[in-house]
Amino acid sequence: MFGGPSEARLRVALLEDSIDEADTVKDLLRRNAHDVVHLANGDAFYDLLQRDSFDLLMLDWNVPGLSGYEVLRRVRGDMGSNVPVLMLTARAGEFETVQALNGGADDYLVKPCRPFELLARINVLMRRLTVPTLTQSVEQTEGMHFDAAQRVVTRDGVAVKLTHKEFEVARLLFKHFGSPLSREHLNQAIWNGQAMARTIDTHVSRVRTQLGLTVENGFQLQAVYGFGYRLERLPVEA
Repeated sequence: MFGGPSEARLRVALLEDSIDEADTVKDLLRRNAHDVVHLANGDAFYDLLQRDSFDLLMLDWNVPGLSGYEVLRRVRGDMGSNVPVLMLTARAGEFETVQALNGGADDYLVKPCRPFELLARINVLMRRLTVPTLTQSVEQTEGMHFDAAQRVVTRDGVAVKLTHKEFEVARLLFKHFGSPLSREHLNQAIWNGQAMARTIDTHVSRVRTQLGLTVENGFQLQAVYGFGYRLERLPVEA
């Protein structure tokens, strides 16, 4: 595996209009066990983000349609999304770098990129920004204790044994806590794209019931029409 083992399997959306450069990045990420969706047009890319969710966005600046920077602005502004964004562009000027970082990018890398450096930056970025990563065998988040080896989630001292797919659904919901998670994301990550919508909905419903992700317990797990789900904490009343 190029660059050593990845810290977590990621679902990456890549905006890049150069076929050669896109193929290089896709090959690198896929050989490190990441899933990549690639588009060359900024308008189509932004439309995709209205329907699907990702762990990481990688944006070139100069592309047909919306520029990578305009996509970044809309992701942070119109969508209000906190998904990690890595600008991967040939623009090497200080002004562009500062503009992108001030506009909400989490990192900025000038092409042509060095493969080891790109992988290292992605790993650092996800460690710093994705909460929780849930990459270890045992993880604690939002009052939930996840034991991947036993597929057990413990809440308030009560252990809940889940099936393999239920456990993975719960992990993804908490990994994207507070942000929308698309059905397609769940489908690709857990069922390799083979599940029907009803199957996904049933598993989410079971996780909600078994983990007590209800208003009474301070959680809200709701469907996002035409997209997927959002798990979040309810605000504490004064």
